[in-house]
Amino acid sequence: MNSLKALFSTIIMVFAMSATTSVFANPADVAAAEKRVVSVTTRIVNLLEQNKVQYTKDENALNAMVRREVLPLIDFEAMSKLTLGKHWRAASGAQRARFINAFREMLVNSYAKTMVKYAGSSIKAGNSAQQQKPGYVLVRTNVTPKGGSHISANYSLRKLGNDWKAYNVEIAGINLITNFRTNFTREVSSKGLDALITRLERSGK
Repeated sequence: MNSLKALFSTIIMVFAMSATTSVFANPADVAAAEKRVVSVTTRIVNLLEQNKVQYTKDENALNAMVRREVLPLIDFEAMSKLTLGKHWRAASGAQRARFINAFREMLVNSYAKTMVKYAGSSIKAGNSAQQQKPGYVLVRTNVTPKGGSHISANYSLRKLGNDWKAYNVEIAGINLITNFRTNFTREVSSKGLDALITRLERSGK
């Protein structure tokens, strides 16, 4: 009798898991999120290739391109919330707004220059997956620089209205949110949130 009960329990659990998977599986969402990421990143590497000499010499032009092409893909509020963790919940509205702006400007100034080396790279997506929560997709891509080996670039996106926005990026195994959260948590714990925001504001100028 116990063996029979165990068998039925296993069968029910398998069917339940299959039903849950089918509810969350949405190939259209995965395809749309992939298309969004590949379209944006391909356009960026092409612009970097076309304007490489200018961007190498003119930091303002490079930063302007990043703001125009990259920032619309990023959900900075969600990224900021995940990066600050418990400190986001304790922050005031004014602190949150300042942090989002400072974090965004710091990322632009810190990473824009490193993007030039990916000029003319090829971008391919594959094995992307629907997350358990509807409207959330992990887009997996490979970026192959000219004459270089490919690296993985994975984007966590969520659907906002009719658009897809990235709230986290993992490049070559380095998770942006995890990396910054570790450092920011330590800094906020020792110096306070306002001190962190002020430092980011200065580094973003």
